[in-house]
Amino acid sequence: MANHKFLSGLFNIAVVLLVLSSCTPIRPATNPLLDKKAFILASRARSLNQHIISSKGAGIARLQTKTRIDKFRLAWAAVFPDKIRITFLVYGQPMETIISTGKKITFVSHTGKHSKYSYNSKNPDLKEYIHVPLKISEIISILLGRLPVKKYNDAYFSPSDSSQSTIILTQSNKRGKQYLHFNAKKQIDGLKYSDSMGKYLYGMTVKKYKTYSFGNIPVKIEIKDKGNRKLTLEITNFQLNPVIKDSVFRLTDQG
Repeated sequence: MANHKFLSGLFNIAVVLLVLSSCTPIRPATNPLLDKKAFILASRARSLNQHIISSKGAGIARLQTKTRIDKFRLAWAAVFPDKIRITFLVYGQPMETIISTGKKITFVSHTGKHSKYSYNSKNPDLKEYIHVPLKISEIISILLGRLPVKKYNDAYFSPSDSSQSTIILTQSNKRGKQYLHFNAKKQIDGLKYSDSMGKYLYGMTVKKYKTYSFGNIPVKIEIKDKGNRKLTLEITNFQLNPVIKDSVFRLTDQG
């Protein structure tokens, strides 16, 4: 009886391992020397503009779904890693303000569309509000002139891209993949996210870089999800590393 239970337990473990292995794609065999090159390029992409720890600026946001297109002006103040105040405006009039402190996020309607409300979250997903599945940390990264490349511990060139312009990034304790695409100048012009089986989730395309005295920043980025919903962010004014007081991220009675 004991042997039967032992064998039954081994069988159940084997079934679980078989299911898990069938759900996890096998990493392709790649050239270790090229893997080192891919890792270096990916590290440079992730470290882009890491010297920028705060910014103020203005820009344009364009939201496109299957049924409508909305265009807003925007103004923001952001501090790495988790603080931002961003206001969406139409014809110069504020419509909505979002404030995130790294502990709580608050939404304020300036038109009376909804009452002010807040909830606790370190890194909330904004899909419900901006239609594409971006987290607040990714918005902050973009508005600091960075690129929201997530953590990874493995990098290799895509075997299906002979030009070596696409790098695949994975993290051993995370499901999913990141795909970095480089242009001829070795600048990132695309960043895509997929699930562990390679199914597209959402991606970003850098449409334009701008050169400042401190370096280049992506000033026009298009974010698109698997439902073809798009958010285009365009930076038209950028202030590098301003001193931003914590009071900016606190609401007054006037908002």
